[in-house]
Amino acid sequence: MKLNLEQIKSITKGAARVVSDNGKVKFMRFTEEQERFYEQYPDFHKKTFATAGVRLEFVTGSRSLSLKVDVTPASSRTRFEHAIFVNGELKYTLGADLSDTPDKHITAEGSYALGTGKKTVCIYFPWSVCSELISLELDNGAAAVPVTRARKILMFGDSITHGYDAKYPSEAYSSLLTDALDAEGLNKGIGGDRFNAALGAMAESYVPDIITVAYGTNDWAHGDGDRLAKESRGFFEALARTYPSSKIFALAPIWRGNWESVTGAGRFEDVEKLLSDIASGIPNMTVINCFDFVPHNAAMFSPDVLHPNSLGFSHYAQSLIAEIKERIKQS
Repeated sequence: MKLNLEQIKSITKGAARVVSDNGKVKFMRFTEEQERFYEQYPDFHKKTFATAGVRLEFVTGSRSLSLKVDVTPASSRTRFEHAIFVNGELKYTLGADLSDTPDKHITAEGSYALGTGKKTVCIYFPWSVCSELISLELDNGAAAVPVTRARKILMFGDSITHGYDAKYPSEAYSSLLTDALDAEGLNKGIGGDRFNAALGAMAESYVPDIITVAYGTNDWAHGDGDRLAKESRGFFEALARTYPSSKIFALAPIWRGNWESVTGAGRFEDVEKLLSDIASGIPNMTVINCFDFVPHNAAMFSPDVLHPNSLGFSHYAQSLIAEIKERIKQS
């Protein structure tokens, strides 16, 4: 039994919009207004179509599942994986490398045994590419009952929020945080992105309970202190006006290999100091200093010693989850 568009929409999490195009289902992380904003930055605009944070989550009695997707580039990374969990356990993966194909385009598919009885299935879509759903099939007559989450979390950020360089999408800190908070997460991460004040005023179709913002490392690296001060303050003030009832957490950047350098934006720790200064004037905003959340060890990172690998993300998420849970408890 092939699930129809309405059934797919009902079990989708992590998409601002779900649309049908040429017989395929497209999962859009960004609103139309946000996509238009990113058109001025062609590389970033391409990355808005990556399926970072998108998942299909449902309860079913089906004994089998068949998945078919159409995959195209949507970041600087070409390796991708779909991670299929059954009752909270990683059972299957569906992936490949777009660089292995002449036209950087793959149709990937697989059929998987789910076992007997009711079970919760979660299919994490890749963070690195655009994966459009051609078909999702269950046994004839089987139901796909949507899973309900306790809260909603909206996550802004750069490549680290986007997912670089988790092996599986379920291992990115954004996914780990979303799962730990029993949340429906919407990942707005864009590799290479910086603070943009205008983005903070572009509202979603819902009011998130929690908002995390993890820009700053690229602002520092590009070395424009005046821009960083102006755009970060403008972003947070606009975000607070847009979502006055949401808890906003500014995640000051994690350690990076060249953190001791001094750029036009100053020292690396100056980013956290700036964010703390801004937070002091915004009642629903808190700064979390994440500098030590990933051990200062190249083994936790990709060779660039900037993007965490899956091990680095596990450390990042563990500390971040504990910190946010404690802040929620205190509020």
